[in-house]
Amino acid sequence: KQVICDLVDGSPAEIIQRALAEADLAAATLRSGPAHARAALLASMISRIDLHVCGIDLTVDKMGLLATLKIELTTEMSTRSIMLNLPATKVRRGHQLRLVIPGPQVISIAEATRDNKLVALIAEAHQARQLILANSDQSIAAIASRHGRCRTRLGKLAALGCLAPDIVTAIVEGRQPAALTARTLQDTDLPLAWTDQRAVLGFA
Repeated sequence: KQVICDLVDGSPAEIIQRALAEADLAAATLRSGPAHARAALLASMISRIDLHVCGIDLTVDKMGLLATLKIELTTEMSTRSIMLNLPATKVRRGHQLRLVIPGPQVISIAEATRDNKLVALIAEAHQARQLILANSDQSIAAIASRHGRCRTRLGKLAALGCLAPDIVTAIVEGRQPAALTARTLQDTDLPLAWTDQRAVLGFA
């Protein structure tokens, strides 16, 4: 998150908060999202991957990162790539030699209580809504056919993409009602009005 805060340093609080929320949704996609969504997200942000004996170097395309976080480029921002280094350990399994990236040593309470499947669903819904908005002159059926998606699921995801912003924030931060899961959200006939959404989903 420090990299993101550095990118939007000096920006209004709402822009920083929105960027962090978009980052959480992107992270949820990488953890639990569909394979095609993970691949597309990585391709949009990572321009180069270098493997070394002691780790992995990732070159992050800053323009791609800004686009993912919905941040507009300003004259004060540098467009230079961001380099990330991930330490890794060599592990031999049979005839294969793999690089294993160790996980975080400390897991925060917020991370432990957050429903990653639910957050991944919100992230997928957000992407579906953006896809439909980018092709507003086409029907959902045509968009689904063109992109190899299920028409029914794409339509359902587009509806979920219209969740109230405060509901999305609560889900990302792990503050949703205990009964709200990815399954129950998908099975809910979601109202359009945000006030009604809060009541139906247990946020009222």
